[in-house]
Amino acid sequence: MPKGFAELGVDLYVRRTMDQRMGMAPPRSDDKGLLPRGLVPCLVTVLRLSAHQKADEGAGMDLASALVSGGHLARAVDVVRSARRFKPADIVALALMAGRAGDLDGAHALIETITDRSLHDDALVAFIPVLAHAGERERAVAMAEKVRYPHNWPGAWEGLAKAVADCGDFPAALGYAAKAAEDAGGVPLGRVLLTSMEIAHAAGDDVLAKDFADRVEDLVRNGDGQRSFLVTVLAFEAGNGDLERLDAVLHGLIRAAAEDVAAQESQEAEDNSDFADLYLTIIPRPRPPFGAEIVPELLEAVTETADREVAVAVADRVGELLRSGAPFDGSALREALILLLARHGQVERAIAYADRIVEPNLRAARHADIVEALARSGDTDRAETLARALTSRWARSRALIAVVHELAWSGETARAEALVSAIPDRWGRGEALVEVAAALARQGEPERAEDLAHTIRLGRTRARALSELAYASDDQARARRLAARAVFLGGWTMALGDLEAIVPGGALAIADALRIPST
Repeated sequence: MPKGFAELGVDLYVRRTMDQRMGMAPPRSDDKGLLPRGLVPCLVTVLRLSAHQKADEGAGMDLASALVSGGHLARAVDVVRSARRFKPADIVALALMAGRAGDLDGAHALIETITDRSLHDDALVAFIPVLAHAGERERAVAMAEKVRYPHNWPGAWEGLAKAVADCGDFPAALGYAAKAAEDAGGVPLGRVLLTSMEIAHAAGDDVLAKDFADRVEDLVRNGDGQRSFLVTVLAFEAGNGDLERLDAVLHGLIRAAAEDVAAQESQEAEDNSDFADLYLTIIPRPRPPFGAEIVPELLEAVTETADREVAVAVADRVGELLRSGAPFDGSALREALILLLARHGQVERAIAYADRIVEPNLRAARHADIVEALARSGDTDRAETLARALTSRWARSRALIAVVHELAWSGETARAEALVSAIPDRWGRGEALVEVAAALARQGEPERAEDLAHTIRLGRTRARALSELAYASDDQARARRLAARAVFLGGWTMALGDLEAIVPGGALAIADALRIPST
């Protein structure tokens, strides 16, 4: 495992690697250099030059997304098709993107250009909810009826049911779900039952919702459904304060673990006896098609959905499972439990579980998780204290970045900026300043935000900060100047976030500079 990977986490580690690979910002790229204040560049020209210089990087879906948001769907198709790693499924993604942007007719027309029958079916199924959410229910129903292959029928009606439920028409949604169930079996039936459960609960019919949940559990226990379906049911009920099914499942896992331990001890005792052969002929006990591995998945779901009382109750039950001595890898379970406890204010318990981890880097990573969760919950004072006490340089960096970001989001920019100097990693200090600068811009201090962004030493990190400031600015001239600086430092991809709002035609300019042929 690379040094610092566990402590920083995947996202920060990858971002740090990419920023460091690009290197330091060139000299005189601040206000006295390339684009001094008062100069409003032709951003389209800057984009053309940058794209021409880095044409070999490819365009990708980000550029296509910018084109779609600007109303240039046909050109977006050109960009996607010209990519070196083009996949036919990219056209489906583009159609959905256009539909969600409001171009329903253009998206539908694009779907109809797909000649592969299976992929065309997949596109229709994915597009049906988009139509329904846009208020085109009759058109969505007509599309569902045109889906070619029977195995896609349940997904078409299920997607329609979810979308109609989101619009508040629960009786119609249950009707569409029932139609999906008519065509479903096995895994599709599990998904349909989950959708029906959620719709019934939203409609206020908890008895019907429980009936659907029971059917999902039966499906999983009979081996006809995926364990994730049961996790969804358990998390759904726990989020609503109902722990009856969860208790039954956890007690079953604890009982099965105890039986496994007893069987193992019995086998060890009998291995050297005359009864060894007889022991080996004993018929194994029937076991459910899931084990303790479902619990970490459950905790991750409950962490985000349950209130504090329910979360603590779930943690108590999972703690009993950990103490049962069950012969399974408890690292994933412990990690999920630590996060659940920290997110819901049980910091001491979370730390106690983290301290039991033997591997130093994993233990440090879990301590950083606790600080992040604590900061996210709003207790930035205690989060800062714990972060400063971390002995791992990498974990302390991640933890302090999280505290700085939370302080900035909550408007405490002065305190956030002061805390940046405590971050031991140079890149980490710049990463933290990106959010502080963006917060200053949101507070109406664009000059201060710009000055702070220019103190970031790594070029790509500074480019991200300038890009954030560009999109936060109400002054179009300032936004274009900041975006141009970001492009000079980090390339044209830095300007794609909301490019058409700053410079209409900018995405087209990039596509032209990349010499992407137009069809």
